[in-house]
Amino acid sequence: MIRKNDTAVAAILLVVLFGTLVFIHEVRVREKAHQGIAVHAGIVANALWNHNKEGVSQYLMLAAKLENYASVMVMDTRGNVFQKVSGTSAGILDRFFSPLKLVPRQTLVSPVRYDDKIIGTLQAVWVCDTIYFDAMLLVILVMVFVIFLLYTRVVNEKKMLENRVTHRTGELSELNKHLQKEIEEHKAAKQALEKSEERYRAYFEENIAGAYISTPLGRLIDCNRKYLDIFGFENKYQALNSPITDIYSRREERRQFLDTLVEKRKVSAYETKFRKTDGSLIHLIENAAAVFDENGRLDHIRGFLLDVTEKHHLELQLLQTQKMESIGRLAGGIAHDFNNMLNVILGHADLALDKLDSAAPLYNHVQQIRNAATHSADITRQLLAFARKQTISPRVLDLNQTVEGMLTMLRRLLGEDIDLVWEPGDNTGAVQMDPSQIHQIMANLCVNARDAIKDVGHITIKTETKVFYEQEDSDLSGVIPGEFVRLRVTDDGCGMDQHTLDNLFDPFFTTKEVGKGTGLGLSTVYGIVKQNQGFIHVDSRPEKGATFDIFLPRYKDVVVTPKKESPENIPAGNGETILVVEDETAILELLETMLEQLKYTVLTETSPKAALDLAKTRHGKIHLLITDMVMPEMNGRDLARQMTALFPKIRLLFMSGYTDNIIAGQAGEIQQTSFIQKPFSMQDIAGKVHDILSGS
Repeated sequence: MIRKNDTAVAAILLVVLFGTLVFIHEVRVREKAHQGIAVHAGIVANALWNHNKEGVSQYLMLAAKLENYASVMVMDTRGNVFQKVSGTSAGILDRFFSPLKLVPRQTLVSPVRYDDKIIGTLQAVWVCDTIYFDAMLLVILVMVFVIFLLYTRVVNEKKMLENRVTHRTGELSELNKHLQKEIEEHKAAKQALEKSEERYRAYFEENIAGAYISTPLGRLIDCNRKYLDIFGFENKYQALNSPITDIYSRREERRQFLDTLVEKRKVSAYETKFRKTDGSLIHLIENAAAVFDENGRLDHIRGFLLDVTEKHHLELQLLQTQKMESIGRLAGGIAHDFNNMLNVILGHADLALDKLDSAAPLYNHVQQIRNAATHSADITRQLLAFARKQTISPRVLDLNQTVEGMLTMLRRLLGEDIDLVWEPGDNTGAVQMDPSQIHQIMANLCVNARDAIKDVGHITIKTETKVFYEQEDSDLSGVIPGEFVRLRVTDDGCGMDQHTLDNLFDPFFTTKEVGKGTGLGLSTVYGIVKQNQGFIHVDSRPEKGATFDIFLPRYKDVVVTPKKESPENIPAGNGETILVVEDETAILELLETMLEQLKYTVLTETSPKAALDLAKTRHGKIHLLITDMVMPEMNGRDLARQMTALFPKIRLLFMSGYTDNIIAGQAGEIQQTSFIQKPFSMQDIAGKVHDILSGS
């Protein structure tokens, strides 16, 4: 390969060669010019000697033309011009180069001798036109240099091409190796991709969530089996031809979803209502990701849908249960305090009525006070029933017989415009609960149905057995696995909207006019059902009537028919000693008055400690302890235990405004005859004390 330095050396050598050749040519031309002028001088001398002047002139003209003289003249020894001849006129090149001093003119002088004697001088102005030779030489050398450059370039390019071919061959060899490696890697990647696609397809198709891919406009591109199941599509073809906008409950929610997706590029835990193909609403949680194209436009959406309808219903049930429990605790507390006051009012009314003649002017007023107190006590009992804190006496009852025994009372309650239909089920079985609670349930449901019927209507009461299994998919809320007796009450009244259904069992919630309902009827039913480990379901729509289904645990043992109790006269005592412990002074004084009027010896204390101190110092017998179950220092159960240690044969009677969990724990070992519910009348306390002391 010829390098740039070699080219420079060649150029220098050519310049040196050019200079040398120009110099040699210049020297030789000048030598030849001097020799020529001497020769011409000799010829001129012979012509002059022969006196041939015309011949001299012709010769000089010929010499000027041949030798390129600008002028030639012959002078004598004194310098006089003997003969002068001008050369040819300058050519175009001469006229061009002369001003540039490239064609110099040189005066050539030679003596004219004859017989070695100088007879004159020949003088010529010589036009030195070596520039043309120099120029030709320069052109030749330049052409040689150009040829050399072209040659070196060809050689270099050939070498470079050979090197490039060699390098490229090496690169191609490496590339071929790399390509072979890439082919192997591509095959491996393709196999891995196929496996990945298989895994993704399996993950997509077998996902427990409804997976889908759609366009922003709502056209479904792909979906899995779960997606079809969630919305009720028969096949994928039906789903792909159903716009996604149709499954949203409201189109505004679809727009909100897209706006959020474009803004945040993904949506997590987006919960909203969707609509199935049958029109029913479901609650779904959606996670979705937006996929954008190279221009930043939303290309498609990938999403997963999880059906949380059951979870949503359970959450609503939990919230409803918590609300009802909170209201129940509040209602129980209010009823407890209210019962104490009602006990005072009712007791003193009984005492006053006992002392008044029925014809007395105040008798009717006191009777009205007693009636109002009794009605208020009924309200507190309803509150306690709702709170599941009322005192009950569960019995095994044949539900059909119990309801059938109430039909006459219910028909009288409903009036002649309402047709009451009774449809008892076969082999319905028994339930274990307080008979009074059955009466409360039936009375409240039938009165509620009667009020929903504007004029003439029908109410149907029906019973049957229903079994729920662990894995059963039921539309009913709050289902408990087991065997139940269903008590159904159906009416063809005005029905209820969703708002009414949502608040149906709330205490004091009513749709009736002011003064026509307390709002505690259905709350009482709810509390009774829950207290007996049952559940309730309501189905109603506006102008379509209502159906109440009460599910009570079925009892499989022997059925006991409840005995009807006949009213008795108020029994009196025989001077037995009774110790009354009550922290409410008004109730304590009332009991003291009632019991003394019933011929008992009464001892009273406002605290358990004072009662124990009195018992320890008393020498006489104490036949009966009447104590409140909840007191500041000590509960009634502990007081009874210590009192029994002092008087082993003492009888016990507990009283309370309600029985919460603490009271239930205290009264766990106490028989039903040893408890009385506040508020109570004089007849109630007289009968209870008499039964305990008589051992009946």
